[in-house]
Amino acid sequence: MDLLEFVQTKLNWAPRPLLAFFEKRLKKIPAVSSRIEREYDRILGGLEDSLHPYGDTLPAYNHLPTAGLNRHEVLEAMRAVAAAETPCWQDGFASGAVYHGDPAHIDFLNQVYALHSQSNPLHADIFPSSAKFEAEIVAMTAAMLGADALRPGEEICGTVTSGGTEGILLAMKTYRDYARDRAGITHPEIAVPVTAHAAFDKASQYFNIKLVKIPVDENFRVDVRRLRKA
Repeated sequence: MDLLEFVQTKLNWAPRPLLAFFEKRLKKIPAVSSRIEREYDRILGGLEDSLHPYGDTLPAYNHLPTAGLNRHEVLEAMRAVAAAETPCWQDGFASGAVYHGDPAHIDFLNQVYALHSQSNPLHADIFPSSAKFEAEIVAMTAAMLGADALRPGEEICGTVTSGGTEGILLAMKTYRDYARDRAGITHPEIAVPVTAHAAFDKASQYFNIKLVKIPVDENFRVDVRRLRKA
């Protein structure tokens, strides 16, 4: 067992800042650095085929072509890709990627998208329906989460995001700003389980929030005792 393995396995009981301290300095040792680079190369080599699955079937464009494809060629290429990828989720080999696979519903969604493909929520004066749809989505979601129990004077607000990552980023920023404005907290911290979404790491870097990661047990439940000590 080398030094890096020792730190990662035998010292996993230690606080994460201490582990990070050791790992950062171990990586400066040439032998350890070389081992890490070899491991990176091995992982990337294994990912090469999955990251470039169409290398032998579709051309790769590194620059804008002098003469672009015509519409028929573009559609044919898109149909070929769809035919190759659709069975992956239709056969149930996807988790958290496709949320409704009913063909009739997909056809309905495509019609809705086509009708509003040119709308831009930044211009609510031209596309007021965008504000209407967002407000109704927020209101319906709030109702499902207990908005009817609000006390007089309390309010609910919300926004529709492009996905889960943006939603987490906005929530982290909101709590950071709220804590600063209401409680004067200028060095915020947030505790999350080690299994938390990667967007929490992104948000902590973007918004200068200290992220404290808490271990989970064999059932992937957060260790409450470690949480209390965080």
